[in-house]
Amino acid sequence: MQYGEINGRCVSKVGIGGHYSKMEEGLFEERYAQVNRDEVQKRTVMMEKAFEAGITYFDTTWRNEVDMLSEAIKPLGIRDRIHINGMVLGAFAGSKATGMTPAAYVDKWLAERLRSLPGNHFDSFMINAIDENYSEEACAELLEHLEKRRDAGDFDTIGFSCHDHQLAREIADTFPQFSLIMLAYNYKNRRFEETFAGYNGKAAFVAMKPLIWYEYGIPFCKINALPSAARILGQDPDPQIAAKAVWWNLKNPLITTCVCGVNSLEELDTLILAGSGDLTEKEEQELWNYRHGIESENRLPFFIASCLSGEENRRSFQFGLMSLAKALGYPAPEIPLNREDSDRRLLELREVLMRELDKKGLGYYLK
Repeated sequence: MQYGEINGRCVSKVGIGGHYSKMEEGLFEERYAQVNRDEVQKRTVMMEKAFEAGITYFDTTWRNEVDMLSEAIKPLGIRDRIHINGMVLGAFAGSKATGMTPAAYVDKWLAERLRSLPGNHFDSFMINAIDENYSEEACAELLEHLEKRRDAGDFDTIGFSCHDHQLAREIADTFPQFSLIMLAYNYKNRRFEETFAGYNGKAAFVAMKPLIWYEYGIPFCKINALPSAARILGQDPDPQIAAKAVWWNLKNPLITTCVCGVNSLEELDTLILAGSGDLTEKEEQELWNYRHGIESENRLPFFIASCLSGEENRRSFQFGLMSLAKALGYPAPEIPLNREDSDRRLLELREVLMRELDKKGLGYYLK
């Protein structure tokens, strides 16, 4: 396992997020549902394997993610040997919507999470999506409050995540108190390299969305499920391509760790491989072939592949269906994932879209 540093503390170069599998099933309205013991036991097995492989960085946002991770690591006794990052989502926009000050909003989020976390302490805490309703004045006030919470022992390091790279650079330069910055960065999205060229600050960087290249919620490696993937890619589908995408991220010396959502032992194995690998020129060419293949035909093969990849990740499956329907000009209805008939409706929509492909003479992608 490779390692970096956050505020002087050693962390693994790959990290794990997405600790509540129901999120990947699309149950957004049940974000705070009670975690069940069976899922805790499965997560404990995963966390033990991850820790034994050297993974020490763990990322959380929603309260049930904190609950799940906390319950999973308690029997392992590893709390003081890992780094847990927490986040507050919508500190500015959310506080405005609820009529609270950003500081009070953050305090509420922290209180709900710290009570379940072993030691009642985060190693780092972030303003998630800081770009939503951002203002320099509001940020300065909230940062002052976060420094007080840090000094009180609630966390050690203050950070932020941002989807606007240029704004992130401005914030990093204006407020050097931020010691951790999380940004989207991957083989397709390289804006980070340009906006942080010449950066001399002391913040560590976490790369998020390393596998989301073209469409939110759909990992680029879903293209492997396309029957004609070899023809589209110009090479055989690579079962280790996700690990190689992470290796590419870690080539950038500014990246301290790269975080992926992990909800299965298979995904964990890929991440462990990514944390101990190195990218060759040949493997970077393979990544380019994936990029070129996904871009072909206005990404239509990619959307088809995501619809064929199975329903093990309902959220990704839904995103694939909606993207394919839009690409085909088919007026697909909204299908919320929290209804009892959601799975049936999604499968029915897939059958309709597969017929649409045939009607438009595009059925050869399925052969």
